[in-house]
Amino acid sequence: MQCQGEDDLARLSGQERRKLIIEGALDVILAKGLAGTATRDVTRKLGVGSGLLHHYFDTWGELRAEVVRRFVSAEIEDLKATLSNAPRDTLVKQFVTWMTVDPEFRFWKLWLDAVEEARRDPQLARIVEEGHAQWHAAIVEVISRVSEKVENAQNDVSHAAWRISATVDGLMGMLVLGQKPLTPELVRQLLTEQICVELGHTVKRVPDHQ
Repeated sequence: MQCQGEDDLARLSGQERRKLIIEGALDVILAKGLAGTATRDVTRKLGVGSGLLHHYFDTWGELRAEVVRRFVSAEIEDLKATLSNAPRDTLVKQFVTWMTVDPEFRFWKLWLDAVEEARRDPQLARIVEEGHAQWHAAIVEVISRVSEKVENAQNDVSHAAWRISATVDGLMGMLVLGQKPLTPELVRQLLTEQICVELGHTVKRVPDHQ
């Protein structure tokens, strides 16, 4: 994204200016991380003064929370779109492939960064909670489509989705950090094996209560 400058932004609508601010902040955050980015980095990127940013966002915390919210939601929507047309017999493969399709791991770097920063930032904590809920729902959908006998096992499917989510976060966190011997290929294999284990549990174990 190129610097716009005050004059260029003045020609845009308020909604368009807000969108450009978010996109500019995302570019900087992806490059420098959440903790390493400040308001001045975004204003320098856009070629504008801090007053313009504060016109649309009261604080830097509000802006970066909105950046994370939009980016995470967009990535999860991309995953859902990828899986929506996938045949049942390739659904798990497409799911685990999506995890490592970006060689720069931009989503995972920002997501894991947001989880860490959320410990100190209530606004980010709410965004991370929303992201976990969206992510969980996407995994539930995968399990429900692949498994054949889940009609009366809602609790079991939900629990399996949380376990898969934790496995994904853990493996991707180590992969992003470059920890050996993990490779994208090995991570995909491990995730596939774990999901198959969970699918077996989900199909066989049905809660006693409805």
